[in-house]
Amino acid sequence: MIRQDYIERIRRYGYTETEARFLYLAATHSGYFTQRQFLRYASVEKGGLGSRLIAKARVLGHMRSAQFGLHTMIHNIYGRRFYEAIAKENIRNRRHLSPDLVRTRLLILDFVLARPELEYLETEHAKRQYFHSHLKLSLSLLPCRIYKGAKDNTETRRYFVDRCPIFLDRQDSSEVPVFVYCDHGESSLFGFVSYLESYKPLLRSLPAFRLIYASPNPKKCQRARGLFTRRISKRASIDVAHLQRYFAIRSLWESGKTAALSRADRDLLRQGDEQYRDAFLEEIYRHWTVNQMSATQLHVFLNANFIAGKQGFETHSLPDSYDIFDHVSVAKSRYRSGTIAPNAGSGLGSTFTTSLQTSHVQRNTGTNA
Repeated sequence: MIRQDYIERIRRYGYTETEARFLYLAATHSGYFTQRQFLRYASVEKGGLGSRLIAKARVLGHMRSAQFGLHTMIHNIYGRRFYEAIAKENIRNRRHLSPDLVRTRLLILDFVLARPELEYLETEHAKRQYFHSHLKLSLSLLPCRIYKGAKDNTETRRYFVDRCPIFLDRQDSSEVPVFVYCDHGESSLFGFVSYLESYKPLLRSLPAFRLIYASPNPKKCQRARGLFTRRISKRASIDVAHLQRYFAIRSLWESGKTAALSRADRDLLRQGDEQYRDAFLEEIYRHWTVNQMSATQLHVFLNANFIAGKQGFETHSLPDSYDIFDHVSVAKSRYRSGTIAPNAGSGLGSTFTTSLQTSHVQRNTGTNA
């Protein structure tokens, strides 16, 4: 659901209602789009509608473009004033991304364009506020990445950096968060495995949720369902007595009472460190150390969030695999002559090219910047 005042602010630049709504969705959820995506959103197969939007955005300095394989142009909404108009000036969608990340953003946008009416948690701040402030979940349960300062020892924690969509499904008096993973068309599921591992502590802590696996490759859907079932839905059975014993031994070890531990205790401690160390079980351990839960209480606490019917797995078919990134021979990026005023970002087209070409070369050679 898009706030109408944001649409009105965009329309003041001269965009139509359809253009304004599309640009809002593209800027908020992706930062990148193709002309085909706009035509699909506008329910037009071909014509000058897409060309007029792109020309208008270039003249206003809101957009830059890059050409990829199969002569496909990718457009990046980067104008700071555009993002200021929709109160998202701090969003990172303005930045250059690698071809792999651009493809992911295009897949995400395809999902959002198919369901634009949903109540999305649009930004990192909105997601953190919902799960941490509203649901009172520990920040340690949220998917997080730590960035270290280049010139000092400072650390910055950022959450939900993958930008995968999350929306709220409100039915009657209930409210269920729905997570969406948008996968490419290649056969590998490594990306989805990484996503599940990153989100597992959060998913385990929720009383109810749904997960939508979206891909242009229907053959991957059943395999993805199996991964979800094994890793999230029917997680490995935990022996509560074994877990409780591990907690007791770990507590003794951390309090310095190592003399009371037998060889078997130390073996169990090492085994438990490998088996039980994840953010969700760490939260349970901290809770156990304060409350000294019984085996029955621990069992209830462990399984309260895995009641049948409280989880759901769905699939969604995406319209394009964007294999244009697999056919890049020479990535050409440019602004069409005369479409941008000299003081509205001159030279940014070549910068966009360099960034995307460099990222493509690094991906193929395995080097890092």
